Amino acid sequence: MGETENVSRKEKKRGALMQEHPDVLVERLPVLLRPDPSRVLLRPMDLSPAGRAGDLVNRVLELSQRQAGEVLQHVRHQFAHRHPDPEAFWWQRFRELQEKGLVPGSPSPVQQLLIGAYFSMEYSVEAAALFNPSLVFLDETGDGSIRFVLSLRAVGEGHLSSLVFREGVLDARGSLQVHPPVPWYQGPRIYPIAPDSASVNYRAEFDPETPLSGRVLFPVVPQEQNGIEDARFVRFQEEDGSVWFYATYVAYDGRHLAQHLLQTRDFCRFQVQALQGPGVQNKGMALFPRKIDGQYVMLSRPDNERLFVLTSPDLHYWEPGRLVLEPQEAWELVQLGNCGSPLETEAGWLVITHGVGPVRRYCLGAVLLDVREPHRVLARLPQPLLAPDESEREGYVPNVVYSCGGQMAGEWLYLPYAMSDSATSFLRIHVPALLEAMV
Repeated sequence: MGETENVSRKEKKRGALMQEHPDVLVERLPVLLRPDPSRVLLRPMDLSPAGRAGDLVNRVLELSQRQAGEVLQHVRHQFAHRHPDPEAFWWQRFRELQEKGLVPGSPSPVQQLLIGAYFSMEYSVEAAALFNPSLVFLDETGDGSIRFVLSLRAVGEGHLSSLVFREGVLDARGSLQVHPPVPWYQGPRIYPIAPDSASVNYRAEFDPETPLSGRVLFPVVPQEQNGIEDARFVRFQEEDGSVWFYATYVAYDGRHLAQHLLQTRDFCRFQVQALQGPGVQNKGMALFPRKIDGQYVMLSRPDNERLFVLTSPDLHYWEPGRLVLEPQEAWELVQLGNCGSPLETEAGWLVITHGVGPVRRYCLGAVLLDVREPHRVLARLPQPLLAPDESEREGYVPNVVYSCGGQMAGEWLYLPYAMSDSATSFLRIHVPALLEAMV
């Protein structure tokens, strides 16, 4: 009886401490990333049916050489400064139309470029939102700083989501800086993984000269034609000591959700494969950063409400897992999920969670799992780690704070987070104080 009373007093004391001194746990950093509609990507403009495309080609060919030259010169003047090499894209578009048999005769080089330009369009990748970030460390520099990659979900016209990147540095003093991006976007070359899965799985390779902040993974296969959503990156250490960067993401075709796995070593060449098996359901899958007892381990939320732990010897095939966590506190009774891959501490696996409460208000929380048996919950934070303040409540989806994963440096967790599905900022969390506050 006495032990129960002591635990109860301890819970009340810690709860009160969090309410009175939230800065002991969480510090909002003065970094804010807002969507920039001026950063555009050249995309194909397809005209259907094929007869309409043929009519446009013929109208362009009916222009005199002088008219065609004047129009092309004007287009060059309007768009050359907005893209690193727009004419290369126009040439490619012309060749695609030619291969489809839509171009009669032998147009002049000026006509070819102009036809390609007419069948191209600009897409503002992040016109609506830049949110749901995930952060992974790359390497340390000679002065004790750590280079990192930040991935973000960018939303543009038609609520179409794609995956974009930023680079930054965490210096030895704990100051975090995100480098300014280049003013444009470029897509990768796409190579299907043949033969049996060519419609789903593929490789995406960027020109190494394209800066990381200019690379965008745009929807490619039918399963993701309406969006690449909420990539959760993890720096994964293989048993031989080598490092891969993996990310689970939601592929959305407009009606159905599918979980895909993306892997890379250099953020220049990516391989994308659909995850398989009865354990692959719904959203919110997040891979642990290493194997446990020779098995890959994954967090999952197959029922859209509760967290499960899955294990598998095969990275791409998953059976159903074991229930780990279900809604318990008032601020998470609608549903809960993870905010990225677990972080290994001396006390156990630290998982930042999100919970949905009244009026669809999202808050961040935390739970601690056993390091050897991650289906066992050791402790959890009874109150929100972070709730949207008045400056974070307004946006595309109000009253939301959300993250897809951060990294620890020393005693601190650096966690990027989205504000109301619109913009992105950062938190610095003192991990020892967080663990002390958990019950």
